[in-house]
Amino acid sequence: MTKKTLDVKKIREIIRLSETGNIGQRRIARDLNVPRLMVAQYLNDLPASGLTYEQTKNMTDSQILALFEKQKTKTHSTNLKQKMSSPDGENIEVNTPYPISSRVEFMGRIHERQEKIRDFLEISDNGLSVWTKTPGGKALSRGCQSCKAGRWQCLFVGKKCNVDCVYCPQGTRQEKIAAPERPGLINDSYNIEDIKNIFNRPDSIWTGSNIQGIGYSGGEPFLYLDKVIDLAKFVSKYHGHIYQWIYTNGLPVTEDKLKAVYDSGVKEVRFHLGATDFNKEVLKKIELAKKIMDYVNVETPSNPELKEFLIDKKGLHLLEDIGVYQINLGELSGISVDEIERFPLGFKRALEYFQQYELYLYDSMIGKSVSGRDLSQIYISPTISREITYDIMEYAVDNKIDILINDCSQDAKYIQRFQKNLFEYHMDILIINWLQDDKYVQMLQENINEQKLNLMAKHTQPQKEDWVKLLIQKISYKDERGYHFKLGDLKRSFSDLSRNF
Repeated sequence: MTKKTLDVKKIREIIRLSETGNIGQRRIARDLNVPRLMVAQYLNDLPASGLTYEQTKNMTDSQILALFEKQKTKTHSTNLKQKMSSPDGENIEVNTPYPISSRVEFMGRIHERQEKIRDFLEISDNGLSVWTKTPGGKALSRGCQSCKAGRWQCLFVGKKCNVDCVYCPQGTRQEKIAAPERPGLINDSYNIEDIKNIFNRPDSIWTGSNIQGIGYSGGEPFLYLDKVIDLAKFVSKYHGHIYQWIYTNGLPVTEDKLKAVYDSGVKEVRFHLGATDFNKEVLKKIELAKKIMDYVNVETPSNPELKEFLIDKKGLHLLEDIGVYQINLGELSGISVDEIERFPLGFKRALEYFQQYELYLYDSMIGKSVSGRDLSQIYISPTISREITYDIMEYAVDNKIDILINDCSQDAKYIQRFQKNLFEYHMDILIINWLQDDKYVQMLQENINEQKLNLMAKHTQPQKEDWVKLLIQKISYKDERGYHFKLGDLKRSFSDLSRNF
């Protein structure tokens, strides 16, 4: 059998399996024993080719290949035009009038802010998790608790969104429209049935009993309620211990939709108030949600506009009167620098917004994943974002606001990723060595604990040498306009250094 015939047989199977509508790229690649990139290539070209599996039965191998070759040429031409109109991620230049700080430098300033109100803060996870104590003694949301334990799953139900936030880490509206979307998939990879099977498999790292919380995100999840409700009902029925919550910008929310979400098992809704510029209609939706959901929270990036709304315009008092339980103040950040080619337009737009302020680099050293992938990443954030978080925390403390204010910072996200990675290692050791002696399994887990906790110690304890500061000095330059470096230089230098961390 020639390679040409084998390829065409697999093309036919890719088409057949894709037409079932319930199998994702990853599953097709696994079932056919072909690279996922090959599957993605043909699935991306398939809609424009107009080819169906039934039609392939009456076509020769050469006709099928010729059709895809023709479509491949068209696709290449389209991609080339898009690439020419999009910035090259690696050549995007950071330009800021202020000196660029390292994580270690900036954290010194944050620790000073924490000390001012330490008696009114809950601080845990080696100082990485911080939230305010409230007059009513509120506990952190169960969803946030599951994140900090590394025992949560964030399910991205789709890319579409009805707003276009300048700081969105998932790209511009243009990039979201241009990216192919397969309606039946979760996280762009798994069909809903695949997710259910993973949760039900006892030999899966993420079997249902290992999950404490699930958040439904996007895009705008309320544009994909059929997916959310399908999954939420399944989780509630078979894994009722899992706490579920949903994100929204609020605009698509209605009473009927909230009731449907609640009845499916989702008990908490989180409103991104900043997405609509603190729209009065969205504030009314928050009041509506308070009558239906168990917990109504706000989760929005910490920026000057938020500070103006919450403090200057007394929005914090308004949200307290409505009955908001918790506010998660997200630290502004783009996607990891090593992922800039995914959304170059969005990254550039967010960076232009960030760099009007002082910037710092956050190094997130996690180590290897269970599959061997390097999880170490570096992010660019404006220092003003977390400074504003502590302005809002101080205001809440001084005014005895009974809303829990959570510092959802780069530090908080680091502990989430770290704990999740450690948990996956523990479960992987258990699954692989299930026939082994308990003491042997315990020894393996203690070894991985030691390795990972050494990484954590390097991250949280004072450093003899601030290697990120040295990296900044190496890649940046100063002129009369300010401070500058190219993202490609940061990406390569960080990659070189992280290998030896």
